Amino acid sequence: MSDVTDQWELAPPHTQREAAFVAVPDPASAASVGLDAPVRNLQMLELQVTGGATEIYLAHRPPAGRRASFDALPGKRDGDPTQVSNPRLLKAIITQAHAAGMKVHLCADAPAVGADDRNAFLTHVGQGVDAGADTVVVGALPTARWIADTHPGIPLVAGAHLGVTSVAYARHLREAYGVRRIVVPHASTLDEIAAFCAVDGLEVEVPVQTGSGANCHQCRLPDQRGTGLGCRAGYQNAPAPEGAVRDLGGFLDGASDCALCDVPSLVGLGVAALQIPGRESPIVRQNAKITQMYRRALNGVTKGWSTKQTIADIDRTELMWQMGWVPRMCEQQRCRFRDTARRRAHV
Repeated sequence: MSDVTDQWELAPPHTQREAAFVAVPDPASAASVGLDAPVRNLQMLELQVTGGATEIYLAHRPPAGRRASFDALPGKRDGDPTQVSNPRLLKAIITQAHAAGMKVHLCADAPAVGADDRNAFLTHVGQGVDAGADTVVVGALPTARWIADTHPGIPLVAGAHLGVTSVAYARHLREAYGVRRIVVPHASTLDEIAAFCAVDGLEVEVPVQTGSGANCHQCRLPDQRGTGLGCRAGYQNAPAPEGAVRDLGGFLDGASDCALCDVPSLVGLGVAALQIPGRESPIVRQNAKITQMYRRALNGVTKGWSTKQTIADIDRTELMWQMGWVPRMCEQQRCRFRDTARRRAHV
């Protein structure tokens, strides 16, 4: 296999800190790396199966009359739903996902749930477990304890809201709460991911293509009225009445997005899964296309290709590459694990 650092021509170099963790993977190991994709209805499930996902994550609506969500997102974002609409559909999605050989993660990862809502929350989680969910994603230590005590047989996933930024914290979650997988913060570097992958009995899931900064949603800036969970990466500013609108994403949230060129390194470090964002995605076909691009990257590793070969293959077969990906990601240097000005702007 060619040197894994044989990168696509527009990709900037790695930081000095991460360069030592650029790994040459065993091609066979790519087959065990999951693609965890979002689903909220049967159409999304079908598209994600076609796109090459091997795992899905979903959330369902909380009890009627409850204003807040029991997962990390509001019920709707920008007018589009984020949750499965009813228990019957939840069961149908999980059943069909299992029939396709997929693992199902139930999101119950609200960053806070009041003690008064404990019973309602556990009933809500119980519906998902009874429907067949394989794991429950948690976002707060109290809810992790509630679920561990009530459903001791269900593996827990530490979601991004738990902010697992140290190996000691990861070990504590494993030992005290039965956490079997962690979702690392978006700003985690290759060397940090390598340290998490070395923890025995713990899987590591890496979000890709998110653009959500140091820790997803932790800014608490709302993107819709009445909602405390937002993304500052979309904020704009016009300094004067006649001034041009400026995108403040790079200033307020220095996250980069694309990790395609570093899929070989993630495989080599031993990650369990790559997480695709988009439970609220308004264009579900485009969301599944992102999954497909990462599937192509993993398939390239399986074939023993260099990154350059994989990108050349994508360029030949995907209209989206030249029409959308290159101008939006590559030319803007939105590279997740590379030394870019946007990445240096992390706050």
